[in-house]
Amino acid sequence: MTPFWKKKDGHQGPAKLGRREAWQEVARRVGGTFVQGRRKGHDQVILEHGPWTIRLDTYTVHTGQVSITFTRARAFFLAGAELTLMVRKRGFLDTMLDNLGFGGFAPADRELARRFVVKGKPESRLRGLLTPGLAAAILAHRSLKLEVKKASRRRRKTMGPHACTAAVYATGVTCDPAQLEGMFTVVRETLEALERTGAADREAVASRV
Repeated sequence: MTPFWKKKDGHQGPAKLGRREAWQEVARRVGGTFVQGRRKGHDQVILEHGPWTIRLDTYTVHTGQVSITFTRARAFFLAGAELTLMVRKRGFLDTMLDNLGFGGFAPADRELARRFVVKGKPESRLRGLLTPGLAAAILAHRSLKLEVKKASRRRRKTMGPHACTAAVYATGVTCDPAQLEGMFTVVRETLEALERTGAADREAVASRV
C-alpha cells in the first residue's frame, strides 16, 4: 500500500519515501529484486531483462574537497558492432555551438533535439537506435545522462574484449520511484534498440559480471 501524508489543506498526497523504501517500491514495480547492502547506501535493485542484467545502484566521485553522488542504472552487453552514444541535457553553450555549426548529431525527434545533446558514432546507426520508444523514455526525464560505450579494461578482462555498457545516470540519490522506474525503462529501450540495430548480441554476460 502506498503511504500518504496530509497536506495543509487537509487533502492527502503520496508520502515522500526514504531511499530504501523507494528502491523497494521500484523493485516491485519493474519486477526486479531488491538487494540490501551491507552498509547504508549500498542497496541495489537487479532486473533480469532477456539475456541482460540491469543493476540500479549509486556511486560517489571524489574531486578534491567535493564529493558528488550519482544514481545509476546499468547493464553490460556484448557488442555485435561498434557503436557509441552519449545523451545529456542541453545547456546554453550547446545551443551556441549549434548556431556556429559545431553541434552534435541531430535526432529526428525535434523535442529530443531541443532538450538534449546527442553524440555518437557511427551516425548511420544512431538514427536506428533512437527509436520513438527510446526518445519518449528519455524525454520523460528533465535531466539525465545516457551513455553506451566500451566497458572498462578491468571488465573486458573478465567479460571478453567486446563487453560494453549501457548506463543512465542522475545526479544525487534518487528516491522517486517513478523516476527510478523511468531509468530502468531507458536502459531497457536502449538494449532492445541496440539488438535491433545489430550493435548488441543476445549472449548473456551476467554470469561473468
